Amino acid sequence: MSTRAHGGPRRDGTRGAALVMTVFGTVWWLSGATALHGFAGPAALVGGPAVGVLLFALALRRLNGVGEQAAYERAARRFHAINLLQALAVVAVIVVANRTGALAWIPGAIAVVVGVHFLPLAPLFGMPVYRWTGALLIGAGLAGCWVALAGGGVETTRALVCLACAAVLWAAAARLVRAAALTGRTGPSVG
Repeated sequence: MSTRAHGGPRRDGTRGAALVMTVFGTVWWLSGATALHGFAGPAALVGGPAVGVLLFALALRRLNGVGEQAAYERAARRFHAINLLQALAVVAVIVVANRTGALAWIPGAIAVVVGVHFLPLAPLFGMPVYRWTGALLIGAGLAGCWVALAGGGVETTRALVCLACAAVLWAAAARLVRAAALTGRTGPSVG
C-alpha cells in the first residue's frame, strides 16, 4: 500500500484496471444513451460522462499502478491472445449479424464476447473482480439476445445492453476504488 500526503492510502496495482473499465464503461454508456428517446437521451448523454469522469478521477486519486507493469509483462502473451480472440469474435458477430439481417443481436452478442474475455483475465492478473464482471456482462448480453429473439429492435437492445454493460464496468471500477478507501489493503485481490 502506498500513501499520499493528501487523501490517505492508495490501492496498489489496480489503477490500470479501474481506468480501463471506466473508459470502456463510458463508451458503452454513450452507445446506449444514443438509443434513448425524449428527455432520457440528452440527460443520459450528460449524466453518463459525468459518472465516467468522477470514477476516473477517484481511480487516479485512490489507486496506483504499483506492480502493474511487471504483471503485464508476465502475462503479455496470454493477454494479447485473449484480446485478439475477443476482437476476432466481435468482428465475426458484426459480420454474421449484418449478413443475416440480425442487427438487433449485435449488442447482446458483443456483450457476451466481452464478458467471456474477462473470465481468463481473472486468474491471469489475480483479479477476482473480473469473474463477476464477466458473468454480469454475459448476463446483460444474454438478456439482449433474448430481447432480440423476442422481436426487440436494434435501439431497444442497444439501450438495454449498452447501459447495463456500462453499469457493470463502472460498478467494477467503483468496487476497486471502494476497497481501497475502506480497507487500504495492498495488491489486486479485490473480489
